[in-house]
Amino acid sequence: MQRHTGWVIGCAIGVGVMLLGGTTSGHTAIASRFTYNEHLFPIFQRQCGGCHVEGGVAPMSLLTYDEAFPWTQSIREEVLGLRMPPWKAEDGFGDFANGHILPAHEMDMILEWSSGGYPQGPLDQTPTAPTPTDDWTLGTPTLELTPPEPFTIDASTNETVRYFVLPTDVGGDRWVTGVDVIPGSRAVVRHVSVYIDTSGQARTADDADAGLGFASGFDSAQPIAVWWPGQSAVKLDTVGYALPDGADIVARVLYKKTWITEGQDFTDQTRLGLHLTEDDVSAITHTVLSSPDEPNGRQLAFSHTLDQEVSLLGLLPEIEIEAVKLQIEGVLPDGTRQPLLQIHEPDLGWPTRYWLDGPRVLPSGSQIEVTATLRPGADRETVPSLFAGSAPVRLLLEYTAGTSAAN
Repeated sequence: MQRHTGWVIGCAIGVGVMLLGGTTSGHTAIASRFTYNEHLFPIFQRQCGGCHVEGGVAPMSLLTYDEAFPWTQSIREEVLGLRMPPWKAEDGFGDFANGHILPAHEMDMILEWSSGGYPQGPLDQTPTAPTPTDDWTLGTPTLELTPPEPFTIDASTNETVRYFVLPTDVGGDRWVTGVDVIPGSRAVVRHVSVYIDTSGQARTADDADAGLGFASGFDSAQPIAVWWPGQSAVKLDTVGYALPDGADIVARVLYKKTWITEGQDFTDQTRLGLHLTEDDVSAITHTVLSSPDEPNGRQLAFSHTLDQEVSLLGLLPEIEIEAVKLQIEGVLPDGTRQPLLQIHEPDLGWPTRYWLDGPRVLPSGSQIEVTATLRPGADRETVPSLFAGSAPVRLLLEYTAGTSAAN
């Protein structure tokens, strides 16, 4: 499927503020075959409801007709402009277990409804807006972790990052096969990344900070989970992250207000749900690839040669320079090319882990090739790395050694 046949409509924090009443006058004739009550509500609930819900992290809800119809032109522009975050992967260039794609027929329904009078539909079919629940998406976790008290985001703070140290104390070595997140304050929890710390570094930083948690002093390694509202959590079966006895879990939480929530106080006590096993599974390890500091014309291209056979599981790119496209391919020793990931208009503010829908076995000697095509006169913006990278384009590869994960 090509890009024009599908797109994402979930979690749009940056939807343009263009109210319909400010751009049109008079009555718009009803030309749409589709109505909100019958057709659009199920799409908005499934694709957008993680963020665009009353009290959610997005600045508006789309889950009632009265809330959605003033934004019809903005929704249309965002869909047509292919700007809807947070899922940016090109459909058909790599396949992913946590993909969040808007099917072509649903995209067509949204466009026709938004330009065809945006009818509400039969009043006796008016849907009830759902209430956000605190259910674990992966089922009951093995271990639930919560900061000892709520953290306060005061009225004068619009954006901040806070780290929280969460002891595990499970009485032995374990493997982490899944991580669930339930935000305590859905309106301001924008992003959560989760780490395992065996060095004690996080505890030292926590002790040095007078407040709950700490703001700096932790050199992030490999995140075992990267969460944003509306994403699909992934639970692994035959692979996992080693959790030694006595290790700490560290949660890095990005709090960010919108124009709706600026000037308000919030408290948050985000919960983590860890799925653990004692069974012998293949260990997930990682490699960080970094681009040159300076582009060659409008491209930043770099590659990495694998010195062992691996089963590639996931990709976490970070980019802090304006680009129109990021492309990642695997090149086997015989020259065969495997498409892994292609992103158009990568968004610096939405770091996303792309879990492949199955392990990709890459023999020793294979190369990972990364090419970022930049905008003319591209500016660089410093974006805090989730895995201690500093180059303008960086990539975290997650894999197991050999083919065990693929069997």
